[in-house]
Amino acid sequence: MLKTKEPVKKVLLVGIPNSGKSSLFNLLTGKEKKVANYSGQTVTVYSANIVDKDHSALELVDLPGLFSLRPNSLDEGISLSEIFNRVHSKDCHGIILILDWTRLTASLPLALSLQELFPEHISFIINKCEHLNSKQRTQLAQTLSESLKAPALCFSTFQDSPEKLKKFLSQLSLSELPHENPLVLDHDAKEYIIGNHYFELAQKIKTDDSKQAKRINDKAKKISQDIYQKISPNSSFSHKIDSLALHPIVGGLIFFSLFYLLFLSIYSWASPLMDFIDGGIGFLGQFISLYLPDGLIKSLLVDGVIAGVGGVVIFLPQIMILFFLLSLLEQSGYISRAAVVSDKLMSFFGLNGKAFLPYLSGFACSIPGIMATRTISDSKERLATLLTIPMVTCSARLPVYILLVGTFVPDVTLGLFNLRALSFFILYFLGPFAALIIAKVFRLTLFKGDTSSFVIDLPDYNLPNFKVALKNSWSKGKNFLRKAGTVILGFSIIIWLLSTFPRSTFDNANSISEEQKASYQLEHSVLGKLGKGIEPAIKPLGMNWKMGVGLLVSLGARELFVSTLGTLYALGDDVGEDSTSLKENLLQDRDPQTNIPTFNLAVAWSILIFFVFSLQCTSTIAVIKSETKSWKMAGFAFSYMLVLAYLGSFIVYQTLIRVL
Repeated sequence: MLKTKEPVKKVLLVGIPNSGKSSLFNLLTGKEKKVANYSGQTVTVYSANIVDKDHSALELVDLPGLFSLRPNSLDEGISLSEIFNRVHSKDCHGIILILDWTRLTASLPLALSLQELFPEHISFIINKCEHLNSKQRTQLAQTLSESLKAPALCFSTFQDSPEKLKKFLSQLSLSELPHENPLVLDHDAKEYIIGNHYFELAQKIKTDDSKQAKRINDKAKKISQDIYQKISPNSSFSHKIDSLALHPIVGGLIFFSLFYLLFLSIYSWASPLMDFIDGGIGFLGQFISLYLPDGLIKSLLVDGVIAGVGGVVIFLPQIMILFFLLSLLEQSGYISRAAVVSDKLMSFFGLNGKAFLPYLSGFACSIPGIMATRTISDSKERLATLLTIPMVTCSARLPVYILLVGTFVPDVTLGLFNLRALSFFILYFLGPFAALIIAKVFRLTLFKGDTSSFVIDLPDYNLPNFKVALKNSWSKGKNFLRKAGTVILGFSIIIWLLSTFPRSTFDNANSISEEQKASYQLEHSVLGKLGKGIEPAIKPLGMNWKMGVGLLVSLGARELFVSTLGTLYALGDDVGEDSTSLKENLLQDRDPQTNIPTFNLAVAWSILIFFVFSLQCTSTIAVIKSETKSWKMAGFAFSYMLVLAYLGSFIVYQTLIRVL
């Protein structure tokens, strides 16, 4: 709660994509909203309150990037709608335009357009000024302020403190924006506008639009040229790197080499930490086993909670290392180049390079990736992208990949390639590649149309901030632990209950081993009956009823597959001082009828392929419905991916079982 008697004034942060709005928002509010050195990261509205040293309250509102007041995508429509709906409801007291110093000419047209509408309520922050010295910064702020007749501040989120920003904000004169003049938009923009309280939608003469745009652009060029004559930016370093990074052949090799080294680092750096966590979990289980009497409480804690949650927590180091390295790549400016390199590839599949960025977001989680498709203006391209993003390898799949690859793929290095790193690399990119194939099919059938042109601004290369990368990594780690401590813990307890009841009785209890009792109890429990029910359907995939239970439970969250196996296979062992880890349990498990190992390389790859293609996430299904306004589309996405997963798993298992 804000402890201030002053009314909260609302200030909007507006700017072109990748101008640094979210970085400034985080710096001022202490939030950890994800930022990256490419456009399309912010696709919705974020707000937070700050109180300065004089106890004046401000609400900062971070809007998606937009290039002009003529929206041509959903995220631009969201931003424009927010501005004018707040103006109409008298809920806005100022607009701060974030200008990107490295792309000043591209930043100014939006600033000039808004300034014409609200001349007394606009101020400017020129961001990304870290390469300018103190004298150049002062001169830049003064020149721009004189040209635009508005307050201006030169700033760098990498070098300057939030106090400098707060001081600038405290000196602004904030008051309600006037709302007498409606913004007139043509009908082409209508589909992107949300909540048309303030908009007078009318067909405008195109020549008028072009003349107005030319006048604004000419003025922007003149202002930027005058500034550049006084303060010339040095971007030759970026141009030299781009001669290689954007090369049609060398650029592709750099892309794949970077990501292969990234996955190799995951295995080599995380192993000691994973061993430490594994040892700690094993010690905790043994400690509780020693001091608790046999019974349901001991079984719940050891077999349910520790085996289930501990089986997932062990993968925390690899997930944190992955997102730390990805954050470094994003901050460096390379990701925008990767989009350019991929544009030709994307166009072959009926998409443009802009679709690369939602796919990239999907590597963290499908939900922000699906929301990021709002940047795609063509509705058919957007649907083709949106419906294939769930195949991109999200972080929830990583525990499954790490467990099965680390257990069943030999740790062998052949020349430059380590088999485990190579397997992980293949799995990581198999999903996105399949997504592009399906997108091509969609563009030729359900969503026919010409591929739209691709335009993207390339930011200068920057030295990545390790502190930001660590924050991002820790944020992902906290989210992972939060899920482990809530969703996965809850499901682990439910799985334990379903696998423990109803309790079985044994007439010849003395002649049956504890392991046989546990196996019989599990098989005849509620969970066992569920697994037995779907076993005929998954048997051709090499999976038994225990794996079937894991597949069913993973519809709640993919990570639950690992915790489910941890619970099920702990129940199948005589847990005590000699209890083994989940990996060893999987290797030792045998079919009670044939005595053949339940798991092998063919079974492991069958499960892996199923997870590559299937849509096992209820939250993602809900977001697809929300973004498309159609349960039919959400059901279609789930169904076609389930068919692909089943067919892919069947082909891989039946092929490998004959070869191995």
